[in-house]
Amino acid sequence: MRTIRKLGLVGGACVALSATAPASAFEYEGLSINGFASIVGGMGSDENMFRSTSYTDNFEFKPESKFALQVTADLGSGLSATTQIMAKGANNFNAEFEWAYLSYDFTDETTLRAGRLRVPFYKYSDYLDVGYAQPFVRPPLAMYNLDFSTFDGLSLLHNFSLASFDFNANITAGNVSDEFFTTTEPTEGKLESVYGINLQVSRDWFSAYAAYYSTKVYIPRASLEQAADNLEGFGAPPSATSLLRIDGDTGTFLGFGMGIDYADIIVNAEYSTVEIEDTLTLKNAQWYVMAGYRINSISITPYVMYETTENDPNTSTAKAFPAPLQPTVQGAFDAQQFEFKGLSAGVRYDFHSNAALKLEYNHYYDIVDLTAGVGTPADPDDQSVISVAVDVVF
Repeated sequence: MRTIRKLGLVGGACVALSATAPASAFEYEGLSINGFASIVGGMGSDENMFRSTSYTDNFEFKPESKFALQVTADLGSGLSATTQIMAKGANNFNAEFEWAYLSYDFTDETTLRAGRLRVPFYKYSDYLDVGYAQPFVRPPLAMYNLDFSTFDGLSLLHNFSLASFDFNANITAGNVSDEFFTTTEPTEGKLESVYGINLQVSRDWFSAYAAYYSTKVYIPRASLEQAADNLEGFGAPPSATSLLRIDGDTGTFLGFGMGIDYADIIVNAEYSTVEIEDTLTLKNAQWYVMAGYRINSISITPYVMYETTENDPNTSTAKAFPAPLQPTVQGAFDAQQFEFKGLSAGVRYDFHSNAALKLEYNHYYDIVDLTAGVGTPADPDDQSVISVAVDVVF
């Protein structure tokens, strides 16, 4: 169980996986191969579940199960190459390159990476797919809900100490080409000039981070483009419909988190906001808090968690349209509402030095997901998920 504590502040994905991997991982003349896998089965309470969940009322294994291999080649003189190949059940176990990058160590404290990299939004970003490195079956849905997790570009890592605190700064810049709105209207899009920083700090049993990212967002969502065209046909000026289209608007992410790993007590909490300005989207705010306790004598960690996500309403953009069109535009914004709360309880059993068995129950309530037709502001819904997982590293 000390693995979770050891992974509290990991600077990069390569380090994260090597930190969880057993000593038997393959190594030969500068080449090392590690891997991990998660077999996850789950079932929801309803046939029509809200958008963040992966299950229906049929028990399934494919949605969250995965296998991965990570290969790192030490080329000498501070240069190395890393790639991770992953097969996810959600993609019919088709193997894909999750990331691939070169690293160069300028000093023991400073490293430059280039290629396809993980965006370090959250506490668990660097080992987002390594279930063994996390206390729960999956990171909380309210917080870990973005459609993408990697980018193509550069990352500068710098470690330093100050007043008995250890700091890790990760400065990133690059671009993203991916599919967005995957749970509602899958659309190919791109994020240009993605830049930001994740600053982590730790001391003894305490850790924390702050992250900020900004980008220009281009997602030509078909229904949105058609709606904007129709509004122009009814007399709306292009300057107004541009406030609906996702056509180069500024997107921002702001996140904070903290962790306590004291004796056998574990507490994690994170908060973030996501916004795309001047578009037919709503600003989201989400947070969670999780607490667990290790019972080392039997290698079991029970835990509980609360999570929530909510929108800020937009009542100003509609005023930029001609008066007859304002109710239609306001209705379109109101239809974007997506909110829920969740209470979860679970247990982790480390039955092997490289494997953990987890059982988790999630109860989601006050669900308003108008796009999926689940819940309304006047009559919110509630749903549940039960899941079991075996996570291994090798």
